Amino acid sequence: MEITNSSSSRPLDRNQWIQLGAVAAVASIVAVLIVQVMAIAIWPEIALFKPLDSYLRTAVFTAVPAIIATALFAWLSRRRTNPERTFIQIAVVVLLLSIIPDYLLPVEYKTLLASTVTAFLHVVAALVIVFVLVSGYRRQVG
Repeated sequence: MEITNSSSSRPLDRNQWIQLGAVAAVASIVAVLIVQVMAIAIWPEIALFKPLDSYLRTAVFTAVPAIIATALFAWLSRRRTNPERTFIQIAVVVLLLSIIPDYLLPVEYKTLLASTVTAFLHVVAALVIVFVLVSGYRRQVG
């Protein structure tokens, strides 16, 4: 049995989801890179920590969750009456789980500061991705 989104007068089509996902990816990449550049300017030693030593890696590891989040939200929008709420709940759980490796994995040059900056980048990415997707979805479904 499929639950449809009765709150939506017109569901988003594939192109609308692709556009929304692209905006979420670009906006989150820009926000995360700005924060990373600022953090490294303040604490240059954190750039030795593998997750923070490459802006390209940061961009990729920000774009991939944005794409996955968009696909998940699109899927939920076709199956739930309140996809925004379910999406936000899942996003919070995934965010919390994504922070754990920043503190636990044995990576060279890992410090509490470097791990915390990395965790904060996860928060920045999540906030931007969720905001862009949810607000864009609400705007488009009316």
